[in-house]
Amino acid sequence: MSHKCQRRLPHIFSGFAIVLLALLTTGCEQAIEYLPPLPQLPTGKPQKPPVLAQTPATTKIEAAVRQGINKERVKYGLKPLQNNDKLAQVARRYSRQMAAQNFFSHTGADGSTLDKRVQAGGISYWVVGENLFTSTNIPQPVPAAVEGWMKSPGHRENILRPVFRETGVGVWRTGNTYYITQLFLRR
Repeated sequence: MSHKCQRRLPHIFSGFAIVLLALLTTGCEQAIEYLPPLPQLPTGKPQKPPVLAQTPATTKIEAAVRQGINKERVKYGLKPLQNNDKLAQVARRYSRQMAAQNFFSHTGADGSTLDKRVQAGGISYWVVGENLFTSTNIPQPVPAAVEGWMKSPGHRENILRPVFRETGVGVWRTGNTYYITQLFLRR
C-alpha cells in the first residue's frame, strides 16, 4: 500500500490496514494455525453415533494414558489436562479407523486431517494437536506410548505445550495390536 493510499483512509482504518498489510506480507502461518474453525452449519445429515470404548480393558488404557501424560505435565510444572469426552470420541473413532483399515498416519485413509476430524466431531477450538501410537505384541502399551512420545521432540512438544487445556484419548485393539490416538485442545 502506498503512502498516498494510507492518507485517504480514515484514521481508524489506517492502523488496521497497516496491520492487515503486515500480516499478508509476513505469511502469518502461525496466526492462521490458531484461528478457530468456522462454525459448522447444519447440513441435514444425521449425527454420527458416539464411539464408546471398545472394552473395559481399553477404557482402562485410555485412563492410564491420560494419567501418564498428566504426570509428565505436572513434573514440568504444567497443569494437568482435563478429559473431554467428545474429543475422546473423535480420538476413538480415528483409532478404530486405523485398526480397521490397517494404516498408521496423521492423514486418514479417507484423506481426513486432524482439523477436519475434530470439526466433524462438532468441536470448536483455538489450537489442537494429535499424538499417535501403535504397538504389536507389547502387553503394556501405556508406558511404551508415554515414554516413546516423551523421547520424540514433536510428540513431547504436544504433551508439554502450556496452551493445551483438554485431552481426549482413544484406544482400539485388533488382536495383539493397539492403536492409540491422543488429542490435545484449547478452546
